Amino acid sequence: MMTILQINIDEGTATLVAAIIAAIFSLLTLLSTRPTEIRATNRKTLEAYIPDLSDAIYQLVAISNILLKNKTEESRGNWKQKAENAKGKLKDIRPKIRYSLWGLEDNILSLTRLPDFTLYTLDDIEVAKKVVKRGTRLGDSLDNCIRKCYLNGRTPRFYELWTLKFYRWHFSKTRNDYKKKRKTDC
Repeated sequence: MMTILQINIDEGTATLVAAIIAAIFSLLTLLSTRPTEIRATNRKTLEAYIPDLSDAIYQLVAISNILLKNKTEESRGNWKQKAENAKGKLKDIRPKIRYSLWGLEDNILSLTRLPDFTLYTLDDIEVAKKVVKRGTRLGDSLDNCIRKCYLNGRTPRFYELWTLKFYRWHFSKTRNDYKKKRKTDC
């Protein structure tokens, strides 16, 4: 039998090689578990706020639809108070989730104005319907984005933020155009 390569390693070198191999495997383990830990941490941060957040978004959209259909001032007053409660809840949650859902704070703030915009535009029912329709689209997209962020343990993607920004602009533009038209009519 023929030996091609014979290596003699002393005890100190063997210990050094074993330590280097262990360090490399430790680093690889750390790098492979880091994304999982980040996702778990993001989910844990949002976990306490998800029920209140989704409830407030749903209430704002639903109350705006109801305000659109109500005919009496008394009924609108009752629903307006319920809208104020939902707005307050959403405004309380917003700073707590700011870092977990980075980039959504302006969209959440705009959505809190949906009942006010609806009441403001009720003199022109077609504009009020547009406001509610576009506000509903903003609310549904916001809710969907938050759900995906929670399920995947991540922050909002850039394309989700762009879509929400467009919906927010479209929603605000409808009310602002009505406001300009109203000022010129007076």
